[in-house]
Amino acid sequence: MSDHGWWTQQKRWRRASIASEAGRNHLWAFGFGCVVFALAAPGTLAIPEELDSGNWPILLVLLFDALALGLWGLALREYIAWHRFGEITAVLDPWPGAIGGDVAGYFELRRPLPADHRITVTLTCRHHRRGHKHSTVRPVWSQSLALQTLQAGERQLWFHFTVPGDLPGSEPRGRVYHDWQLTLEVQQPGADLVRRYPIPAFAGEGRNRLAQRQTRLDHREHHAALERLMNLYQANDRVTLDFKAGAGWRGALAMILFGACSLGGAVFLMTSSGEPGRSVFDWIPWVMGAVFALFGLPMIIGGLIWWGKRRIVLFDQAVVATRIFCFGLPIRTRQLPRDAVTHFSWSRAGSLQSGRKVSVWYDLFVNTDAGQRLQVGGGFESEQAVRDGAARLSELTGVALPSA
Repeated sequence: MSDHGWWTQQKRWRRASIASEAGRNHLWAFGFGCVVFALAAPGTLAIPEELDSGNWPILLVLLFDALALGLWGLALREYIAWHRFGEITAVLDPWPGAIGGDVAGYFELRRPLPADHRITVTLTCRHHRRGHKHSTVRPVWSQSLALQTLQAGERQLWFHFTVPGDLPGSEPRGRVYHDWQLTLEVQQPGADLVRRYPIPAFAGEGRNRLAQRQTRLDHREHHAALERLMNLYQANDRVTLDFKAGAGWRGALAMILFGACSLGGAVFLMTSSGEPGRSVFDWIPWVMGAVFALFGLPMIIGGLIWWGKRRIVLFDQAVVATRIFCFGLPIRTRQLPRDAVTHFSWSRAGSLQSGRKVSVWYDLFVNTDAGQRLQVGGGFESEQAVRDGAARLSELTGVALPSA
């Protein structure tokens, strides 16, 4: 590991036990809420006077007040979760994580979980790009494990990932770099438990057979989620899938809200600045408003399409066909001859970062030897999910899986 000696200088990575440092999350959320509220305060205080003069678009300032309230609500949930469970340590073995081997170990709980809970552990490799005006975070690879509930009194939660060897390793922070993040999510009554751990990971062949044996996967929840997504139905030689609208409503709602805030800012700038004069400075609010509008309107439209999109797929002896609807209205129908279809394939469709949470989606396709392909599924939330969905369809339709 001498080529990667930089990571040993990181204080948080001096041992295989990594703390999440989640005790600051509620402070960050509360602080950002205060900043948003303070920025919106002048407009909020001016609402009565502006309404008297007929400036109704001033009410759009309330969107920023709602955003501040949402951040304060998040801060309260984070505080309750921290007070309830405290710090949870992730213990990794091998150390550091092995790309081409295992990222494995266990979480050490200080307090037991309630009887009614669901556990998800996610490992993500992320690509960061920092610019002068904005920065981007893009997931390169992600895999999630749905784990069985812990028994009464259990304090160790084991996990085991087998990582492909062609992924980039951890890199020191710079203008462009990669990092690895381990996320523990526990859904439970009251405040959910979320802990995130930046971990070092490099090319290696380290294995952890103990963690592989101790990790208890919840296959029922995984397959139930696939059934809810695909809504598969078989009758004689026909197989139909129904990817219903609203499956990705959380991501769609986030897009719509961000787009609405941006569009509201555009309307406020344009209406409050009055008619532009001859001076260049008089045009600045209008130019900024146009930029906000060009950013916000496509986000609203894209979020609505995402929310209302429905895909129905048919496999029979003659064709493989898909039909897309948006809020019940048919948009497009495509098909391929069944005897020309040779195999399934999949690819990452996109990702969304909401705060520190990164979600990745995959699409599923059928392919022909002539290079044609037809999308027959979408919305799979991990590569393992789309693999399992393709395997299930392969059993029912006879379409082959990828050779490698």
